[in-house]
Formats: sequence, structure tokens, C-alpha cells
Amino acid sequence: MAEVPAAERQLVLRNVVGEGPGVHREDLLREAARFFGWARLGADIRDALTGDIDALISSGDLIESDGGLMPAEGA
Repeated sequence: MAEVPAAERQLVLRNVVGEGPGVHREDLLREAARFFGWARLGADIRDALTGDIDALISSGDLIESDGGLMPAEGA
């Protein structure tokens, strides 16, 4: 996990959401982990990716609603 920079993880998260708008957080975590070849979603991986998702929401790159995560307009 430590060998993958946050910027790279966030790029993958944005791309997954862009390809499947409305993806729910848990599915996004699994897809991102699978992309990096992580066989399981351990606490350290889950925490890092959750922090990345929260950062993307805070920065306005992603929007989260009851319908799941969506790319922000123009992001």
C-alpha cells in the first residue's frame, strides 16, 4: 500500500467512478483494490482508499449521494 502514492490511487478512483457513475463506496473500494492487484481489502488498504475518496469529495472532484458516487461536473 505504501508504495502507491495517494495521487495515483485517487486517479484510479476517479477513473472507476467516471466509467461507472453511481458506483457505491464499497464497490469502488473493491474495484480499486482489484486494479492494484490487492487480493483482499485489509484495514490499511480500506483506510487509505476511504481517505482518498473523502479527499476527492472534499476537493470537489467527486459527489456522493444516495445514488452513489458521481464525477463532479467539469471534473
